[in-house]
This record gives sequence, C-alpha cells and structure tokens, in this order.
Amino acid sequence: MAKKEQGEPRAVRTMRIGAPRIERRGGRARLTAEIRIGEDDVRPLWFEVEEKYGRYLCAERADAFLIGLLNFAQRERLDIVCEAPVTARLLYQIRTYLIPSLARNSKVLYETRIEAPMDDTPMANAGGVGTGISCGVDSLHVVKNYARSPYPGLSLTHLCLNNVGAFWSENGGRQYDWQAEHARQFAKEYGFELIVSDSNMAEAFQQIHLLTHTYSSCFAIYALQKLWRVYFYASSGYDLQSGFSLKDNEQNASSHYELLSLDCFSTPTLQIYSEGCTITRFEKEQELADWEPAQKYLHVCLANTGPNCGACGKCLRTLTALDALGCLQRFDNVFDVAAYLARRERNLAWLYKQQLIPSDDEMCKPAYERLKGEIAFPVRVRVWLGLLYERLARVRWLHAAIHPVLGRLRRLRAPRVRP
Repeated sequence: MAKKEQGEPRAVRTMRIGAPRIERRGGRARLTAEIRIGEDDVRPLWFEVEEKYGRYLCAERADAFLIGLLNFAQRERLDIVCEAPVTARLLYQIRTYLIPSLARNSKVLYETRIEAPMDDTPMANAGGVGTGISCGVDSLHVVKNYARSPYPGLSLTHLCLNNVGAFWSENGGRQYDWQAEHARQFAKEYGFELIVSDSNMAEAFQQIHLLTHTYSSCFAIYALQKLWRVYFYASSGYDLQSGFSLKDNEQNASSHYELLSLDCFSTPTLQIYSEGCTITRFEKEQELADWEPAQKYLHVCLANTGPNCGACGKCLRTLTALDALGCLQRFDNVFDVAAYLARRERNLAWLYKQQLIPSDDEMCKPAYERLKGEIAFPVRVRVWLGLLYERLARVRWLHAAIHPVLGRLRRLRAPRVRP
C-alpha cells in the first residue's frame, strides 16, 4: 500500500515510457524516448554523445529511462508503463527491494507500480570500466584508486562528464562548457578516453539534484549500457556508519541510501559500485593531498563559471580541510591560497559557525576538530553575536531598533582617515 500524505492524496496517474530510439545527425548520436504523463503531458527525454559512441547506446530496453524517472514517479504519484522490455533482474530488484524500502520509510513517496515486458537475455557489452570526472574530491578519489587497479578487470578505461543535473539551473546558469574543457585537459594529460554527454533530463523533469542525482547519473550509465561492464559511482563523502539512512529519504540526498539503490541498479552484466563509501570526504582529501593530479586539477566550486572562487561554501569547506591537513600550499594551482591565508581568521570563524547552525552536513567537523584550538575566543564571541543578530533580525521591530545602533558601533570601530 502507498503511504498517504496529509489530507486527501492526489490521484494516481500513469507515466508511459515509449520505446527508445536512436537518432544520428551532425556528428552526434541521441537516445530518445517519448514520456507521456496522463493524456496531455508529453515530453521527449534524450541522452546524446559523439557519434563514435553511438554504438553503445541501448535502444533495445527501457532500463535507462525507468531508472532515471523512478524517483520522479514516486514523488508525483505515478505508476509506470514501459513499452520496451526491461532487464528482468533489474525490474525484480527495483520492484521487490528498492520501491518498497523507499516508500515505507517516507511520509510522501508513492509505492509506484511498474508494468513492463521483461528480457532476461544478458546484455552484451564492450567490457568498459568507467567513472564520472567532475574533478571534485570524490571523482578524483576514484581515478586515483582505479587508474591502475590491483584487481584484474577493474582498471578504468573511460571517464565521463554527464550533463544530467549538476550543471543545470532554472535561471540558465551553467558552467558545463568550462567544466568539459577542464575534464578534457585532465583526460589528455593523464591518458584517459573521455566521453562528454548532454541530456535534457534536468530541464524536462525538474527536480532537486541533491535528492535525485543517483537516479539521473544511473540514467546516463544505462543509456550507454552496451559499453559498461563495471561503473564506479563516486560516493558523496558520507561513510557507511554515519551516512546510510532510509528514514524520510525524500528529504535527504540520494547518496544516503545509494548502497541500496546502486545494488538494485546492478545486474549480472553491469555492476555499479559506490566507490569510497567506507570513508569520509575528509579521509578522501587526506588521500589526495600528495597526489599531483589533484593538486593540478581539483575543482569543487559551483558558484561561478570557471576556477574555484575560494569563497563559496564548497570552496571554504575544502580549503579549511586542506588547512587542517597542513597541505594548503600544495594546492595553490587551483586555489588562491594567499587570499585564503589573508582572511584566515574570518575563514576559521566560518568553520566555527558551521558547528553552531542546524545542518545535516557533517563534512566540516573533521577540519574543525583539528583547527578549533586556533579559533580565538573573541572570534567565537563575534560568531555567537552574529547568529544572535540574525535571529533577532527576523523580528521586524527589533531589527529596526538594533540595526542603527550596530551601524553606529561599526563606524566608531572603523579606522579614521586623516585629512
């Protein structure tokens, strides 16, 4: 039985996934399926690569589209009908384990029903071993460990940059072109074959990427199902002990339960691993500290369309971690280390503030534990007063009374300029 929302639940509708097809034009190959929701809502969903990779696109099965739209269907109270076959093992695992586990641990997710013909024939593939390459901490950790794996058959053959959500915004803000060129430089320097894809997934089915990235990324993996035998999906820095959770999963990053979802999305011919899931983001940064490719290419910033800005939350979280590890200077090729050091007291105040504000992001804690002895008492007091002011400012009359006083105090503290 599906969980009921508060009040009267919305009516259940049907999402019909049309048979996929492949189109080729202008040196590109595109896998497309028509998605129909109810009677009038029709949306084409596509995934595109260079034509030379078109032979790996899988139009024989609806696997990619089923995975990519599954969480959307659960949130929108949709049952799914697939016109093309679905891999039998994949369908069994999604129906039997994934959907019930998510719906029964959520107040809002619907227990979606799936109707689809099944195909239990093993899908032939080229034996590729892949991973994504954003050049963030998690993706570089995969490359470091599996560029040359000690385990037979697990060394990387391809890197991917998939435009399925992380680089898209309702406001049109994109940094994908810069990111793609950055990935090309990395792949060329270190001898990897790079696949750069495009898709309308994020625009056609707008969702919060943090909550659904596992699904959209596996959509890209399964679109090229004829290439992959193994795919390493970079875990997001939450270790097994503190990260795995199904409770209220609709509110949390999909990475919190990817040990379940990635296992359900794996088949005998395509295994998807959550690489690095046993360690924290800080431990990954520690492993990358002495690795030259990370020192030259690490990129964590989503605040602009270019190099790391050094001021956004992701940049500061990484910089304070590198500071705590004592290896800031090794990363002066990708960060303005001098600017960070010039504002170090303010940056440590930011780190302290992250420990005080309500957040489910535990990634700042290891750096704070190492650096807390360097955060002076006056800095801590200023942070507390700042938080108190932010809270009082929400009350309009208090803000009107306090703001002029604080402005006067700031002017008194400002250095006087002699004529």
